[in-house]
Amino acid sequence: MRVFITDLGSSLSTELARNCQDAGLEVIALTADPKLAMDVLKTFEKREASKTEEENGGDDEEEGGIKRFIAVSSVLSWSKSTPFAASGTGSGHVEDDFKSRRPARRYADLKTAETQILSAHRTGELETCIVGAGLVYGGAQSQLQLIFREAWLNPDKALLVPSLGSQAQSSSQGRNFLPMISLYDLALLVFRVAASPSPPTKKYLLAVDKPSGYTTLRDVCRGVSTLLASGCVRNREDSAQMSDAEADALLLDEEEELVTPLQLNLRFDTSTGSMHTFVAPEEWRHYSRGLLGNLAFFVDDFVHAMDLRPLRTLILGAPQAGKTLLSRRLVRDYYLPYVSPATALSELFAPGSDSKQSTLHNSSQANLESDGGQHADAVGTNSLDNEAFNALEKQKLRDELQQWAPSGSTKSSAISSAVKQLPEHALVSLLRWKLRSASCRNQGYVLDGLAIMAAQAKQIFAQELISDGNLEGDSEGSDKIGEGSSSDPVDGASSEVPSGEENTNAETASPSVDVEAMLSRLKSRRHVQIPNRVIVLQAPREMLEIRAQALSEAEAELSDNTQDAFARRFDDFEASIEALETFFENPRSHTKATQPKTDATDGIEVLELSMKNEHAYCDETTFAAPIQRYMEQGGHAPRNFHPTRSELREQLRIAENQAREAEVRAARCTREQDALDEAAQQAKLAKERARLELLQREEAELLETRAKPLRTYLMDTVLPALTEGMLEVVKVQPTDPIDYLAEFLFRKGQELDDEAKEV
Repeated sequence: MRVFITDLGSSLSTELARNCQDAGLEVIALTADPKLAMDVLKTFEKREASKTEEENGGDDEEEGGIKRFIAVSSVLSWSKSTPFAASGTGSGHVEDDFKSRRPARRYADLKTAETQILSAHRTGELETCIVGAGLVYGGAQSQLQLIFREAWLNPDKALLVPSLGSQAQSSSQGRNFLPMISLYDLALLVFRVAASPSPPTKKYLLAVDKPSGYTTLRDVCRGVSTLLASGCVRNREDSAQMSDAEADALLLDEEEELVTPLQLNLRFDTSTGSMHTFVAPEEWRHYSRGLLGNLAFFVDDFVHAMDLRPLRTLILGAPQAGKTLLSRRLVRDYYLPYVSPATALSELFAPGSDSKQSTLHNSSQANLESDGGQHADAVGTNSLDNEAFNALEKQKLRDELQQWAPSGSTKSSAISSAVKQLPEHALVSLLRWKLRSASCRNQGYVLDGLAIMAAQAKQIFAQELISDGNLEGDSEGSDKIGEGSSSDPVDGASSEVPSGEENTNAETASPSVDVEAMLSRLKSRRHVQIPNRVIVLQAPREMLEIRAQALSEAEAELSDNTQDAFARRFDDFEASIEALETFFENPRSHTKATQPKTDATDGIEVLELSMKNEHAYCDETTFAAPIQRYMEQGGHAPRNFHPTRSELREQLRIAENQAREAEVRAARCTREQDALDEAAQQAKLAKERARLELLQREEAELLETRAKPLRTYLMDTVLPALTEGMLEVVKVQPTDPIDYLAEFLFRKGQELDDEAKEV
């Protein structure tokens, strides 16, 4: 039988059609693109029409068989359903309730596609089946990736619970139940359904592990924070001012596909589900213990799937060889924590942490004393939560190094002076405390400013004889993981935890899962991670002496580079560097079987750079390029959710091109706008001139029109009489010509009136 499997994530429609037409069994991920999934189903069905023609060839024995279409969907199509089933208080939904599921608006297409796939079932021709999977954890495309990523990126902060609900809602602050399923269990179930000779009795199969019905979003955040971050969580509502704004920005700026699934609040009961008819109880890998019961494995799975290789780098070299400059450059380029004795001491005695550490220390001591003093050493780390244990350890180290606490007005000089006075055992304890921190465990570190001998290196990077409590001797793939297991995959050290209580068979009623017990057994990983990159800078003594002599007297005293101190430090480096290189290059055996194996335990290649002169530091081929190749072994920089240097250069180039294009567009738009404005101004002036000319012409015409009747009237009536009167005045020459003319015109007017009346 030809089998076609696709997640619709990277295939084109034509490729899907070409591959699935000849398949007798198809497994498809429905959540990627429900509409495209329906197109694939239609293409898959088209082959039935041509089946009769192909049967004559007899080349494929399965051509006339029943086809099977399996769609792996998600419980997101239940997102608007009630958290619990209607059958009883707190009871979970079962497979038979799938017809009453209600999706949120954004998942309406998903439910529609599920309904259409189930409706396409034709007995004897096409078998369709939906696998409703919970939120998938494990692998590179985990739906819980946001939680793991934020914990890995911000290990020194309290992990934000990505809950969007308001305080008035019952599911706010991460109190919503998350239905989940392991990627490996889901793959096993889908494989068994596909390989089964008979179709499942139910067309809708739920795939949710047992502890999910009792595991909230906040529980997941607490567990992940314990193993990847500080062990603390915070709510969006508990944040204040700037941190609250950062929390809102995180939840709003993230992709909706990462945040929305985490708002589900559903409980499912799969104890009697169809999934157990295909997979036996002892075959499940993570079903009975769920995510929290196997969290250490899935933390490692996340790190490996995302290629989060921590760069643990140690910079060695003679005094004034450029160790700090190189360290700062590596910190900048690879986003690594910078570690030195000075920074570790400054962090240990940072102001403002005394009151908090004292409170945690007192509460931790109270917890230990309430135990009656019995098994204090054995129970200490188990009875205290991780936050209190970390605070207790820090306070203990502060008390030990209190006499070297930096003080004085000049902070940097005080710290440098204190570091030089630290005895060897105190320096070892300080560095081991810092190297065990979550930030160094996750991202790695750049260790600088360390003039050590091989014996000191063995003490600093010595591996503890105790397990961190999270190593899985029976992790994924082990026969002991699953129901019926009597081992403890969470901490691997729990002789105190009764075996078999949690792993009852799936056919029986599921008891309540003690999530708090699972969380209490998780412990922060406290191992010192051995460097996997060691860079040694060597240079001629004469060149380094010139550098030291160029320092001022105060700088030389502060950096321990006076003439005598420089000579002593240089001789110590020359005497110890060969033994140091041998220590890191030779493989080391594990101190205990439960000790975690790292890539450094097999020995590493030490990069030794010889700088012959000052120009060598500026030469790309002798300094920068070898370091980059050494740091990026494998051809690329480890993924750490930050852009690499090449990506930054590409982003800068794109930004510059976009800026130039924007400037060109702006200049072109300005020129075009200026031309348009000039044309509009000229058009406006021409229009005004034309309007003015029109007004002047109309005014002249109006005046002419008004003046013409008056002139005619005067010529016809007044001027003849006036002319005649003037002539009479000339003839008579009266003494008062004005009165005479007036009387003449008066008489003339009467005559004209009489004539008019007669007419």
